[in-house]
Amino acid sequence: MSTKTHAEPEHPKKCWRPDLPNDMKPRKPSLPPAFFEPLTPCNLSVQRCPVSREEASHRILILRAGAFGDILMGTPLLAALRAAYPKAYITWIVERTEVQAIDANPFIDECICWDSAYWKNMLRRGLYPLWVLRALGFGKVLRAIHSDIFISFQPEEWPLLLRGLGAKVTIGIFDTFKRFYGAGKTSRYAQRYTHAYGEPNLPGHRIDQYLLALRALGLSEDVPDQMSMGYTQDDADLVVQFLTQRGVNETEPLVVLAPMTTWPTKCWPLRCYVELADRLHQQYPCRIVVIGSGKEREQLLSLVAQMSCDPFLIAGDFTFRQMAALLDRASLLISGDTGPMHVASALKTPQVALFGPTSPQWYGPLSSTAISLMHPVPCGPCDQKYCPNTGEDFEKCMRLITVEEALESAASLLSSPATAHVGAV
Repeated sequence: MSTKTHAEPEHPKKCWRPDLPNDMKPRKPSLPPAFFEPLTPCNLSVQRCPVSREEASHRILILRAGAFGDILMGTPLLAALRAAYPKAYITWIVERTEVQAIDANPFIDECICWDSAYWKNMLRRGLYPLWVLRALGFGKVLRAIHSDIFISFQPEEWPLLLRGLGAKVTIGIFDTFKRFYGAGKTSRYAQRYTHAYGEPNLPGHRIDQYLLALRALGLSEDVPDQMSMGYTQDDADLVVQFLTQRGVNETEPLVVLAPMTTWPTKCWPLRCYVELADRLHQQYPCRIVVIGSGKEREQLLSLVAQMSCDPFLIAGDFTFRQMAALLDRASLLISGDTGPMHVASALKTPQVALFGPTSPQWYGPLSSTAISLMHPVPCGPCDQKYCPNTGEDFEKCMRLITVEEALESAASLLSSPATAHVGAV
């Protein structure tokens, strides 16, 4: 495998590419790791390394492969690194399914697109020698980058990546998903890093946890916590086309609802979204848009059918970047603790964020244009995907949030000049 940077991965006819329409993407791609240059965002000023990797002052390799929100919460570190090292060459390893969270970031010089399915398929087929051979080959490619600094936000999930990397400074942020186990569960891999941070000494918010890398580098942690989410002009044009075809003019307020999350415990009851959407539409001259993934389409079709406000439904029709372009046009987002919430924060779109099993002190929007709603319960915040309770206590933390509270919060953001949002699309 070559380490040469190029705009497209090898074998383009077989590769999944973020810019392809959904109906043109292979359903189950399986690809070796591919290096590619990031896209040019139309909504952010590009600040990338002005020289080649070989001429760079620092070569920084960052690992945060999965989870859209976690990737975005790592982007304030990118801005800080770029400010401290203007001529640093920054490479980010990202999972294929989450690549659009970072592939148009203005501070990234190179991405490595990792496809977990590629490696799992070899193991399922019993191709263990081939798996080892390819893994060793990938390690050789990474060593050829000659990284000076390696920062891992998933050191426990990728313990072998550190071996033979050759970086003089290695930074691991440990136990970010194990806050309730304390120091007793600190990973045995921590000693392999020149700088390791874990519970119980981690800051509360995920962004601050990731910014600990600055401390390891002797840099100030007093930096802006603003996330960055880029999208392309093609993404913006598609959103304009979508809204124009539906008769939405440029100044018409757009309220976006993201009812679904990957955790059942994070979902507000769907009947509450129905009532909230209809009451918002009655009180304000706004258009309602419901967004979700293709897997959630059937549930969302049933949801919008119960609404009298005639909402638009986007379920699997937009890519992640296109969804970001839509949220940059929106006047308000209402959602649980999920990817669109972090995108809205990055784009400074006003939002009402609904929290239950997780705490806004851990993952919540830090923007002044955001309102987080949460009701404390004896068993929470539990940080659990599935609620162990039954009866009246089942998912009580989310059910305690009332439509009236959400409506009042939404109204304050929609009516306040201080939080009025005019998107870039």
